[in-house]
Amino acid sequence: MNIHALLSIIAAAIYLIVGIFAYSKRKPNPINKAFSIMLLCVSLWYIDIAGIIGAPNPEFADLWGKIFRNGLLFIPPTLLHFACLFTNPIGISERAKKILFASYLASCFFAVINWTPYFTAGVRESRWGYHVQSGPLYHLFTTQFTICIILSLYYLILGFIHADSYQRQRLKYFSLAIGASFILGSLGFLPMFGLDVYPIGSIVGTVGLFFAAYSVVQHRLMDVSVFMAKGLGYVLSIFILAIPSFFIIYFLELFYFKRVETPFSLLMILLGIVAVLLFGKIKERMDRSMHQIIVRDKYYYHRVLEEFSRRLVTIIDLNRLLNMLAETIEKSMGVEKISVFLYNPEKEIYRPALFWNSREAPMMDISFKTGEPFIQRLRKEKDAILRVELERDQKGAGRGDIIINMSQLQAEISLPLIYSDRLIGFINLGHKSAQEMYYREDIDLLITLANQMAIAIENANLYENLKKSQNILRRSDRLASLGTLIASLAHEIRNPLVSIKTFTQLLPERIDDSEFRDYFLKVASGEIDRLTSLINELLGFAKPSEPNLKGEDVNAIIDRMEVLIATEARKKNITITKNYAPNLPSVLVDAEQIKQVLLNILLNAIQAIEGQGEIWIDTRIIRLTRDDKSEPFLQIEIRDTGIGIPPENIDHVFDPFFSTRPEGSGLGLAISYQIVHEHGGFIDLESEVGKGTSFRIHFPLKPGGKGAFTK
Repeated sequence: MNIHALLSIIAAAIYLIVGIFAYSKRKPNPINKAFSIMLLCVSLWYIDIAGIIGAPNPEFADLWGKIFRNGLLFIPPTLLHFACLFTNPIGISERAKKILFASYLASCFFAVINWTPYFTAGVRESRWGYHVQSGPLYHLFTTQFTICIILSLYYLILGFIHADSYQRQRLKYFSLAIGASFILGSLGFLPMFGLDVYPIGSIVGTVGLFFAAYSVVQHRLMDVSVFMAKGLGYVLSIFILAIPSFFIIYFLELFYFKRVETPFSLLMILLGIVAVLLFGKIKERMDRSMHQIIVRDKYYYHRVLEEFSRRLVTIIDLNRLLNMLAETIEKSMGVEKISVFLYNPEKEIYRPALFWNSREAPMMDISFKTGEPFIQRLRKEKDAILRVELERDQKGAGRGDIIINMSQLQAEISLPLIYSDRLIGFINLGHKSAQEMYYREDIDLLITLANQMAIAIENANLYENLKKSQNILRRSDRLASLGTLIASLAHEIRNPLVSIKTFTQLLPERIDDSEFRDYFLKVASGEIDRLTSLINELLGFAKPSEPNLKGEDVNAIIDRMEVLIATEARKKNITITKNYAPNLPSVLVDAEQIKQVLLNILLNAIQAIEGQGEIWIDTRIIRLTRDDKSEPFLQIEIRDTGIGIPPENIDHVFDPFFSTRPEGSGLGLAISYQIVHEHGGFIDLESEVGKGTSFRIHFPLKPGGKGAFTK
């Protein structure tokens, strides 16, 4: 084998692999297709060069060139085609289409005359192999080649002028790649014109590919960035290994056998590269097999802990997270005594958050201040503390205090929980099963687990704070609604009190009048019952409560809320009409939260009506299609004859703090939307300016889940 053909073979393989990958995308776009076809033509050109240089005789070189020269002949139009698409992905102009057609037509003409002596004129031998000589019509092809390169650069420069900054970076590197590959690569034509010049086209072409690859990797061109990055990494590694290895084998053969067999040398290099590439995978499988055979129990708990560490980030409940951690460590490693301490920023101490299998009362009162040696060491070293190492170390600062602390915690190892360079807590583990020691690989795995645990704990704390913030907002909105209602209900409460007072003032004078007494008792009792009911509704609505899902009659909830807003509606001469569907099933909801939703929407409806108006409240069962399934929903529709919502505001109605009223907080509808969403339902609306708005609240009627109905 001719060693001078090796670079051309490698370059042909690289271009062919990249071209096939670019074209094999699931939905290759026109740029991908043009790019891959151009690379295929370049690959055939390098195969042509390699075959001619390494040919055993002139006849073989001539035939090889006639077969594979078609790749070279179609490089000019495919390059121009790619440049046109790359600079204008939307479409190619009519003028460019005509130029492309002429270029492809010329290449087809050259492909035909390639088999005649007018295109090539025999084969010449040089120091590094054979070269085909140019014929009289070969100059036409070189002219076409030059024109297409100039036009391609023209389109790239034109695109660069009109492109944005991102596209300019891509065009810059690809222009550089074309300049390196095709302009300098055209020196490969010189031997065809009788000049004894080394064919450097493959070397320059490979350099050009690296420029193109840089653009691909840096600017994510044509969705092949990952492939190019990994592929070029492999290619560079192979080059670094193969070239020195070839010369070592070459000189060893020369030294021991007094002759060199190039194919044998290349085969040895190929086997070495394959062995290196397979070594990592084989070693990984052997390690796994040996662990399963020799240390099966350790392999098992390592797998369990690794799997648990991947699941940690999906758990947002702190108590569940800590208990799952302790349960997993106990089952996998046999550790019985487990405790977790977390930082309390208000008191600036580390307090126990979990004691697993430790029921000793004094341990519950243990806490650590931030300045204690135990905490300082965890924070400073950010590494596990082993009690056995402390007992052997005679010089450690605060060693005695730390040993005492770990003895109190029944801990053999303490693991810091580090988040953003902050010590947010620590985990303490007692003896392993059968009093086994903690090995280095155990400690490494536990430290990794502790790092994952720190992230999960911080996520759980953030989620808990978010829930508290939401509850505060809901209570604030509830109190704001109460403020609106109380002003209206004051008159409602005052009127019956005046009547009762009048009766009590008249009662001493007419105490003997039985008819007056009976009438007085009936009226007073009825008014007191009505006031009691009204006050109870207000107190029940104002009192914060934890979510409590029960089967509720939605119609009854609406009736109770209608009592609270009736006075506000009468003040503005607004009529409330209720149309309830008969025999509605009970729905699993939190009645107090649904009251808040209804009150927010009803108060919005009242405030949207200017002067006299009407509000309709309808309930019904409907079927909606969600996720390609038809499901039953209980729908509450609240319609009003208010001023309506402008189209540009409809998409923002449920956004927090969005309000068109100066006195509005913008929280009512956002909180209502969140409450309904937590019940598995949704709210939608329709509105027309000047005619009114319709809110539709939907609760799914799914047996066994949120919104489940009961009979």
